[in-house]
Amino acid sequence: MATISSRVFRGPLHKTCVKKLFRTHHSSEKFGTQFSAAASISEKGECTNVTDDIRFDDYRKAFRSMSRLELARSIAILRLCANNRVVDSSLQLMNTSRKVLGRRLFDKIAKGTVYGQFVGGDSPESLRTTVARLHDTGIGPLVAVSMEEDTTDDVMYGSSLVEADRKYNRNLNAVLECLHVISGLNDPHPMMQVKVTSLLPAKLCEAISKHVPHPSQTGHVVEKVANAMLHDDKITMDFLSEEQMAELHRGLSRLKKICEAAVDKGVIVMVDAEYTYFNPALNLLSLAMMLVCNRQKTLVYYTYQNYLQGMDDYMKTDMTYIHSHGVGFGTKLVRGAYIDKERRLAREAGYPDPTNPCHQATSDTYHRSMNVMLDSIAKNPERSSAIIASHNETTVSKAVKRIKDLQINPKGGSVFFGQLFGMCEHVTFTLSEMKMPVYKSIPYGSVEDTLAYLSRRAMENRSVLERAQREKTLMWKALKER
Repeated sequence: MATISSRVFRGPLHKTCVKKLFRTHHSSEKFGTQFSAAASISEKGECTNVTDDIRFDDYRKAFRSMSRLELARSIAILRLCANNRVVDSSLQLMNTSRKVLGRRLFDKIAKGTVYGQFVGGDSPESLRTTVARLHDTGIGPLVAVSMEEDTTDDVMYGSSLVEADRKYNRNLNAVLECLHVISGLNDPHPMMQVKVTSLLPAKLCEAISKHVPHPSQTGHVVEKVANAMLHDDKITMDFLSEEQMAELHRGLSRLKKICEAAVDKGVIVMVDAEYTYFNPALNLLSLAMMLVCNRQKTLVYYTYQNYLQGMDDYMKTDMTYIHSHGVGFGTKLVRGAYIDKERRLAREAGYPDPTNPCHQATSDTYHRSMNVMLDSIAKNPERSSAIIASHNETTVSKAVKRIKDLQINPKGGSVFFGQLFGMCEHVTFTLSEMKMPVYKSIPYGSVEDTLAYLSRRAMENRSVLERAQREKTLMWKALKER
């Protein structure tokens, strides 16, 4: 791929009006004691006690921080979430229960059950309590504000543009408030997840995706968007209407505010990928955010869904493009959570299924992507970063072994592990015991705001929930010993 010169930028990295975007924050010298105290890390940061076969079945250590009540609750909820009929009707069940029981009683029950299992809190104080408990066991928070939009939701399309913009601005304020809270959580590498479709229309993203299917192969578009984000330029895209361009500019203004806050506070922002029909637009906006934010430190990551065919090559093309501009490239590596809907849409619309044909093919794609990133991190940790977001024990074992073989410093702030809050504790705590930098993805918001989010996550993570039998077995052993 031809290298696109960074000279396309009109000096955005030096203008006084955005100077605060490029301060250096949280250097590696500020890395806290969270992962530095144990003997398993040498002075060079190398893993010295890692065996090729990591054991994930030490239930005593894995669940030692959980009370008997918490263990019992987790077993019951994970079993319930493995029931397809319950998952499919979960949102309707929750809405009906809320009407019957009333808001106050329903919220109280939810906080003691499913909400308490999967959500980190509904206020800065409750989130801090959750994070403090995690920190006590060597685990960091990856906080996600519970909001999003899909083109099938009709969230804004039955509403006026004014109402839609009010919603997106409320979401922006919630993201900025969360970012501010995260920056004060005393974590060496504060991080959060962001869904772009909570900040601008999913329909707009779908329209852009049809015309820019591979953004890094059309680099001038990425640079145009980055300049618009930095300078509030009024750009044009021939395939968008005037109304859509106005929506895009308002969306870029919101993303710029997040970029400014992220750089000012030193918070890592991981942009979620969503559905294939608007992922190219999310990819485009994320790459533009990397050009804006990642000059001094890699703060913006994009999510690569490895259940999609050829995702490892797609990621490599993006990395080559970003590195050609001399800025950092950040990745969140996931298998993916939308496979059922992607396959159904392909069948209904008659186009080729974009997903890998089987679980093994997905794992192979994931491991290729993971190895590419770890190799890049080993060569240049200042310009490459990744979070290996996986519940798969084989994947985690392979990653730890490769980190050891490549002599990557796990304290260096370029590689992390991640699992969902309320799940996969045996993997998370095993990594924590090994002094690996591991984070929990924590939804944050009120019971009302997270109902749809929790229902959608349950449906999308159905395969993960169904495979939680091993975790439930280990929890039963721990509970019986109590």
